Amino acid sequence: MTPRRRLIAAVSAAAVLVAAVLILRQTDDPGDNPSSEPIRLTRYAADFVKLPSQHAAPDPPSSVWSSDGRIQWTPVPGAAGYEVFGRLVASPEIAGKGRADVRAVDAFGQRSIPVRAEERPGDDTWRRAFLGSVDDFEDTFLERRYHFSGRRGCVNPSSGSGGRLVIDMPCGNDTAVLRARSLLQLTEADELGRVAVVTDAAGPRGKLVLDLVPGTPDSVGPIPPADAIRVVVDDSVAPGTRGAGVLHRFEVVLTRSGVRVLQDGTQIAASSVVPQWREASVLIGMTPQPAYPGRVVIDTVGLTGSVRQSVPEVTETPVIAGTLRVLEPDEEAPGIGVARAPLRGAPSARLRATIRLGDGGDVNGLVAQLGSERVPLRPVVSNWSGAEDSELTVQGDVPASLLGQAGPDALTPFVLRMPGASQAQVLESYLEVPGESPEKLEIAPDEPAPVLPVLTAEFTAVTPNEATLVVTLDAAAARSVAPIAGFEVYVDSGRVATLPMPGGIGGRHELQLSLKGSHNVEVRLRPENPEAQTDSAWVELSRSSR
Repeated sequence: MTPRRRLIAAVSAAAVLVAAVLILRQTDDPGDNPSSEPIRLTRYAADFVKLPSQHAAPDPPSSVWSSDGRIQWTPVPGAAGYEVFGRLVASPEIAGKGRADVRAVDAFGQRSIPVRAEERPGDDTWRRAFLGSVDDFEDTFLERRYHFSGRRGCVNPSSGSGGRLVIDMPCGNDTAVLRARSLLQLTEADELGRVAVVTDAAGPRGKLVLDLVPGTPDSVGPIPPADAIRVVVDDSVAPGTRGAGVLHRFEVVLTRSGVRVLQDGTQIAASSVVPQWREASVLIGMTPQPAYPGRVVIDTVGLTGSVRQSVPEVTETPVIAGTLRVLEPDEEAPGIGVARAPLRGAPSARLRATIRLGDGGDVNGLVAQLGSERVPLRPVVSNWSGAEDSELTVQGDVPASLLGQAGPDALTPFVLRMPGASQAQVLESYLEVPGESPEKLEIAPDEPAPVLPVLTAEFTAVTPNEATLVVTLDAAAARSVAPIAGFEVYVDSGRVATLPMPGGIGGRHELQLSLKGSHNVEVRLRPENPEAQTDSAWVELSRSSR
């Protein structure tokens, strides 16, 4: 297997110290552990290494309760994680129900005594505010109710158990955006309107972005229109526990005095902004944690005012431009087109696209070239930002000359053009034709397998004769953690320390090394599973006089 490498850190000290840390993923030698039994390590330290002291087992959680599809407990100071249902998690909650036993786990893998969960009644009274306009995703024809934006093949929606919307993002560094076709409509009451989303997108190092935007944009990027209301929930927002893979309800409440943001009914943010519009599209942006590119789940979406609406029925067909760069009006286009099949039986059609702006360009001159026709495209929002990297959705009606049975099989070229395009890019483009969409979500893949904590290593407090090696195993962003046996430290390819943590989840450890000169140091993470891959952190350390 080809090692997987990634740069981790650089280290400096009083004596000139140059360090680079490299992560390698490798497979254990089967000869080392021919048995399928969990790997167990023995504590060991060379005479120039001092291992951290192991203390008594951690205290148990003082309170554990189960409600609304979550098992939660009071955090235990000093705990690296917890064991519930035989699973390891880093946050003080897990998705589930019933009277589960919860144990705290310390950085050495020691368990506390178990504490059984107390069952508490759930609360679904929040649904009354939406007067029946709540989507539980039991209907798998997603396109009939939402437009879904995301890199195809890297952002994949599917239908999960219980009717949930599951979005897998295996490529990493991706964002999915869901635009409800029903609009949020405000009332004349003191509470103008409300949006609710039940999701796990705001878990550790993930992000949930709710944009309320007049018009029908598919994405607004980092700079929303001036009259939009944006709510961001991520690690910077407190209070509120949000464990990886655990569903929580987030509500945006619009009132005559401002905006309130709630998590499970408790206020977590507020603003004095009052909307100046009467209706808006709701965009739900979801970014999974970067350390474990993976999965986001939406259980429920509710919008006030949407129950009274008649939403036009449309079928979408993605069309990919011959180049994703927006061309100048007279620039030569590649000879790549799109099939005309979606237009043959359509009484009308609309082309929609979202572009990322460069540092200039005249959006008023933006057109789509479909064969010999040039279709003017106009923004679907007002007060949009023209700043570089802003995202703008545009649309235009396909001319009648391109509809019907007569005509070519393909329209070549298909490109977008704009005066002063200046590196503007096409992020998404598709055709809308009238008619009920036949597209149905596939059944979601199984839950991702448990993963190892992220290993990092660095030297601190370095002197000519001493160095402190800090090893961190971070499992905060994992939906479920694969248990580890411990880690080993190698200096110049020779093993000098072993720190066992049977069934461990992670934590932070400091090792004192009394050694001079230059050395190559490897920290090798050992999972319990003898067939699992493991991470190694290499610290290339050199000393020289000033």
